[in-house]
Amino acid sequence: MKTEVFVGDVFSLHGTSSVTLDQNESMVNVVKVYAKEPQVKGVFLVDADNRFAGLISRLAIRKWAEFQLIGKWEADGTCSALNDTIKSTLARTLARGDRASFGLKKTDTLRQAFQQMLRLDEDILPVVDDGGNVIGDLSLSEILVKTLDEDCA
Repeated sequence: MKTEVFVGDVFSLHGTSSVTLDQNESMVNVVKVYAKEPQVKGVFLVDADNRFAGLISRLAIRKWAEFQLIGKWEADGTCSALNDTIKSTLARTLARGDRASFGLKKTDTLRQAFQQMLRLDEDILPVVDDGGNVIGDLSLSEILVKTLDEDCA
């Protein structure tokens, strides 16, 4: 018999694939996370009340670097121009989404979560509580693992 599967049943299958940082952090810390922790799929930014405030994906970092940094690197010819740009940019300027549009609830179905990932073109989304606090993440790989289960609706 097929049963409905919920985000709460799945979001901890692979542990955490994200890191949470304050939205006022410098991009230096976001870049360091992605550089030093290649398994990280998303950086979730939180506000002063620890509520989800935006997502910075690995793809967003690459696009930002291409758009913002390459020209400066070519013009200056040194890494110092890159470093100055990274240090002067706040993480929140690159973030996408908010808890209403990106946040998943444990009570959302896996189908709803997958549709949201497709609509947002992201492969990881935050799971938030009723107050908007990040309690975990759901990755595309967790959805795929669960959909291979013959009992998944």
